[in-house]
Amino acid sequence: MWFLVLSLTVTTGFLYWQYWKWTHKRLLELAELVPGPPALPILGNALIFMVNPGEMLEKIAGLHDTYGQYFKFWLGPDLNISIKNPRDIRALLTSNKVNQKGPVYDYLVPILGPGILAGGPTWRPHRKIATPSYNKKSVTHFTPIFNREAEQIARVLSSRDPKVSFDVYKDVVTCTTQCVNQTLMGLSKEDSQNLCRMNELVSRTREMYDLLFKTMIKWWLQIPLIYWLLGCRRKQKYFIKLVDDFTSDIVKRRRKALAEATPNEECMGIVDRFILSGDMTEMEIKTETFTLFTTSQEAAAKIASGVLMFLAHLPDWQNKVYSEILDSVGPSGPVTSEQLKQLHYLDMVFKETLRYFSIAALIQRTVEEEITIDEGRITLPVGTSLVIPIHQLHRDPQYWEDPLKVMPERFLPENVRTRDPNAFVPFSLGPMDCLGRVYATALIKTIVVWVLRYTQLEPAGSLDNIKLQVAVSVACAGGYNVRVRPRNGRINGYA
Repeated sequence: MWFLVLSLTVTTGFLYWQYWKWTHKRLLELAELVPGPPALPILGNALIFMVNPGEMLEKIAGLHDTYGQYFKFWLGPDLNISIKNPRDIRALLTSNKVNQKGPVYDYLVPILGPGILAGGPTWRPHRKIATPSYNKKSVTHFTPIFNREAEQIARVLSSRDPKVSFDVYKDVVTCTTQCVNQTLMGLSKEDSQNLCRMNELVSRTREMYDLLFKTMIKWWLQIPLIYWLLGCRRKQKYFIKLVDDFTSDIVKRRRKALAEATPNEECMGIVDRFILSGDMTEMEIKTETFTLFTTSQEAAAKIASGVLMFLAHLPDWQNKVYSEILDSVGPSGPVTSEQLKQLHYLDMVFKETLRYFSIAALIQRTVEEEITIDEGRITLPVGTSLVIPIHQLHRDPQYWEDPLKVMPERFLPENVRTRDPNAFVPFSLGPMDCLGRVYATALIKTIVVWVLRYTQLEPAGSLDNIKLQVAVSVACAGGYNVRVRPRNGRINGYA
């Protein structure tokens, strides 16, 4: 009996495989023209990627070293093509033929829902509703809040023991969380400090993203039974409840406020826009609220912490940035958007941090219509999953000298002119680029200005061989460790 069942299973599998090849003949023919590692039946190249999350980037970098700027790999029946040519990356990300997220983003949906980050049919209308809260005019209205919260963190840091090193991220994420709550979430200071389970959520965000990323890249976790046996289902349910409790409180507070008055259009938060649009369900409002909350406060905190850590280790650059602040902004008083534009040395350190710690390590898109790359030599078939390895692009020695070294001078005008401009895409490109690039840039730079006004940053540890943590975005695994000393006689945060 068992032999009959086995024979039937093998025969059914074989027939299905032949049917799949027949129905995907065009895809297979075009895939043959792209180099890549040999693939096993059914599994494809899945075994190659049975590595720890931190090793995933190294694995992709090694495959690019072996096969060049283009290589294919199969994850079961799914064809993936990784592309590291800067000009092709720009062309693909800005093409209307490649306008949907790839299948790995489906693993974000249980917690983040379909929409702006995870993709799906609602991403475009939802993004259109949220976009006005991120434009330059809105960010200008948010500047007083950025200044107030940035000065607060500067005072806190200046009271630290200068002999003791610490992870500055923990202070910075408190600041960015308050800023996001009081701007994009539309909350008052009091409401922002009393949100349901907010501190618990902020402290466990990295753990949540780690679970999501592992599910994306470890194919065995995509098998429901294994996912449950390893306790991942229980963790997922915990995060879903945590996010729902947090966002439900935000939406409830904003509905109550909107019943009394409608805020000014130019400085309206995203939650208010979602509610007033009348086009979104309650669940959609909550999941998109959390998506934009976490991608704004958590990503901004990582980059701001990276900038502060690099300045601590690069005293010459810290002196340049501080002198520039004194000359262009002054030693005190609020920082304006126009003044931030004058801080060219700070901008170079900011960009080098974005290069080193990619906001998105990898981007995946789905080809909806055939499109050619490599000057017409490669045609990407419909259904292909494009992999854009931004982390590797930002460390490609073809464009970056000593890519593992922190060198803000890479972004001096004379060096930028000699480099392919498409080799640096920290906020992605095209209609699905980073929604918060203007917002985050203003927030991060304002934090740095205030911290340098109050403190002198000093190194803790070494920049050599920084270990990275990859969980959707790239972070410093060992923390953003610094020491601080009050500057110019400021004691306990006061002049």
